[in-house]
Amino acid sequence: MTDTPDDQSPQETIFTSQRRAPGIVGDVVFGNMASPVAVCTLGSRSLLSELAGRPEIAVAGRVFTENVGIERMIQNLIGMGSLRVLIVCGRETQHHVGQTILALHRNGLDLHRRVIGSQAPEPVLPNLDADQFATFQSSVEVINMIGVTDAAPILARAAALRSAWEAGADLLDAPPVGTTVSAEVELIAATRDPQSAWEYDPSGYFLIVLDRLNRRIRAEQYSQEHHRLRIIEGAAAEEIAQTIVRHNWVTLLTHAAYLGRELARAQTALSLGLDYEQDRPLSGRPALGSYTAQSRDET
Repeated sequence: MTDTPDDQSPQETIFTSQRRAPGIVGDVVFGNMASPVAVCTLGSRSLLSELAGRPEIAVAGRVFTENVGIERMIQNLIGMGSLRVLIVCGRETQHHVGQTILALHRNGLDLHRRVIGSQAPEPVLPNLDADQFATFQSSVEVINMIGVTDAAPILARAAALRSAWEAGADLLDAPPVGTTVSAEVELIAATRDPQSAWEYDPSGYFLIVLDRLNRRIRAEQYSQEHHRLRIIEGAAAEEIAQTIVRHNWVTLLTHAAYLGRELARAQTALSLGLDYEQDRPLSGRPALGSYTAQSRDET
């Protein structure tokens, strides 16, 4: 297997049962739900396809951040009710998630809800309550296989643990994991604003242009009187959006959200060689030579 930069997506993988609880989402693979073993593959996305359907494990998924990701993983491990072992394996992330999981299990949290001994930038777990942490620490054994990116030894370890479990061995001198879940959080259905709610930004509007020859994205800002104010150019949507926000060249949240969405669409079109027209969904049509399209952002 190989790991690519695509593995470094901010999207979280969180462990869930096949009957997913409301508000719990994420990409996971399942094996045999009778197994007491869960696997966290850290930054190694491609490991998941090799673990899918394997009887040695119950569930496997990635965790990419040292705060919300770990909180959700623990809450979902506990909520499944039958898991007693967590194998932490795969490529360690730049956020030191694997090391933070081990430190949390071993050392716990300080008074500021930071994981004691973590090397991560922000190992703060404010949404993990005392009962959840106590259950994780006392009822789940954490196996350190960080750096192992080959599925074979991971499955062999999981098989040995499952066999011991089925033979009646107590993997931990602790009661079975309970079904403690996090406190109810309001679930709000997302809706679009009506077209009539659109408000023009006093700071002006932007036209998004693709320079395909040089593989650059240009954001041209115009005043409401249609005078061009400035041109922001970059290779990625993120750097353009952050530059605009940093200089306060947008003043409305709706405009900032629109611009971020549109710049991301432009970057996708540039990267994949697709036709791009501002304010329209990507059609999947290939771009025509150095063609660029632009229109006023009046969504």
